[in-house]
Amino acid sequence: MVDTIQWYITCFYRFVSIPEERVDNLREEIRSWMDDHQMRGLVLVSTEGLNGTVSGDPEVLPKFKQKICEWAGTEVHFKDSQSNVRPFRRLSVDKRLEIVGMKRPDLVPDEVENHHLTPKEWHEMLSAENPPLLIDTRNKYETLAGKFVGAVDPQIDNFSDWGKYLDSAEIPKEEPVLIYCTGGIRCEKAILEMHQRGFEKVYQLRDGIIGYLAEYPNGLFDGDCYVFDERVALDQNLKPTTRLGNCPGCGLTAEIKRTCEYCGKDYFVCTACQDTWEPVCNKTCRDRWQHVVRKKNAKNQDPLA
Repeated sequence: MVDTIQWYITCFYRFVSIPEERVDNLREEIRSWMDDHQMRGLVLVSTEGLNGTVSGDPEVLPKFKQKICEWAGTEVHFKDSQSNVRPFRRLSVDKRLEIVGMKRPDLVPDEVENHHLTPKEWHEMLSAENPPLLIDTRNKYETLAGKFVGAVDPQIDNFSDWGKYLDSAEIPKEEPVLIYCTGGIRCEKAILEMHQRGFEKVYQLRDGIIGYLAEYPNGLFDGDCYVFDERVALDQNLKPTTRLGNCPGCGLTAEIKRTCEYCGKDYFVCTACQDTWEPVCNKTCRDRWQHVVRKKNAKNQDPLA
């Protein structure tokens, strides 16, 4: 049975200088326009630019893209996907110090192209007999879903730990290095941090994993691509994953499938929580399930019951 596509998603980012006095008004303009057009998702607004992943009707998204380009005052590149799983339940347009959380607001790209590789160039370099060193810039819970074959996983908890990783890792500064992330935005700052430390032969994947999978499904990326919405991760065809979920115990990537003993819904639990988390799909069901269990135990202990 073929799933019916119900939601259309686009993600984007653009580093562009926005005056501080303009940020609050721009945030409200974007929120109001999206709300009027029944869009959902998350958009970040900062003095360093715009970043967002949103969903809306296919007739609305082209108009939204045009508006984003107007608000940014320049061209913006968008990456589209479709889903039979609702990616967002609400709309958030937030003001932030940075449009990607590195805790380095001083690092802002001053050019649109900074050693970018197209998916084709990336694929060819990784397919070579002796490919360059490849490093994943994402958080460790994201890499659990999947990563490029042969990639080094720094095992960082937060993107803001990238600099600490560079300082502790023994990476030859004279050798070429490839870096990648989900959609490209983290690499825009990660490459600048590497340049500050003397790495000059650094290349980043334009449009990230999502851009690569759009051109090379079942290529050199192994597994699914974690995303920060209710799809959890995207498979090789940029469709919502069916093999992973978010663990109700810790919130991280999980692949052990179970059925909730309270509501009957299927859910996933991670290996770390499988023996400690109750057999339910979320905290609400846990509270209700515990109430039922306590009531049942009290009844069993009552000799007059």
